Amino acid sequence: MSGAPNPPELRGIIPLSFQHIFNHISATKDMQFMVRASFIEIYNENIHDLLGEDPKKKLDLKRHPQTGIFVKDLSMWIVKDVSEIDDLMNKGNKNRAVAATAMNPGSSRSHSIFTVTLEINTKDVKGADHIRTSKLNLVDLAGSERAAKTGCVGDRFKEGCAINLSLGALGNVIGALVDGKSKHIPYRNSKLTQLLEDSLGGTAQTAMIANVGPARYNYEETISTLRYASRAKNIKNKPKINEDPKDALIREFQLEIEQLKKELAMYDGSAVYLEVAQMGKAMGLDSATVESFKMVSEEKIKRIEGRR
Repeated sequence: MSGAPNPPELRGIIPLSFQHIFNHISATKDMQFMVRASFIEIYNENIHDLLGEDPKKKLDLKRHPQTGIFVKDLSMWIVKDVSEIDDLMNKGNKNRAVAATAMNPGSSRSHSIFTVTLEINTKDVKGADHIRTSKLNLVDLAGSERAAKTGCVGDRFKEGCAINLSLGALGNVIGALVDGKSKHIPYRNSKLTQLLEDSLGGTAQTAMIANVGPARYNYEETISTLRYASRAKNIKNKPKINEDPKDALIREFQLEIEQLKKELAMYDGSAVYLEVAQMGKAMGLDSATVESFKMVSEEKIKRIEGRR
């Protein structure tokens, strides 16, 4: 996910995402942006703030009635450019739980989520502010483990069990979402799935990158990973703009008004009106129907504009 800092072509998905975000911001005019970042790990089903004063302090999950799941007391950092957000990522990575196993000398013993939150302020024709919020979750999942291969005992074994349990819970959520028939999605079975609820079954666009290798020794793990990713690919989400509900309602009214005006324009003007009248017989329309449609549309426009 992180890759190597140099040469540039070896940089990973996370730093390339940072670069893309700030390139877009620098090229965008007439908009105000605020970028914030946070970095957490889920270690043995405990949540740690990797950018906090005490990276080992256990944090609690809470649910807000409007914004959904959040981590209480999580630190959020405002960043102004790529170098600042890179520094935060590097700082957090130093605080992650890492240990050696028989399969990996630098094995991640936790899942991590680096979250980039963007607030975008635009002004309408009347100069009023409209704020939209976008969130990018960059998730690094620890790989599933078999104790017989990793050789883990003691704390390493407990860590592996916690990793496998959370990955199993994530797999169950993905399965329920893909199935489409399940009335209950088991998000609450793991803190990982609770934190990723809006990414998995919400209004987000989601991509999963599977890390596999060609070694015969890891054949079973490779097949399992590919099946896991294949199921995730079948999740169908419906992305939408995250804006103030009042702004969204105004936008809906504006679009409806424009559509009605276009429809009315078809019947305004003698040439167009005459053409419709001539086609009335072929289309099953008569003058009374056209006039009735025009009156109903005009009434609807007045009603909607009055509600604004």
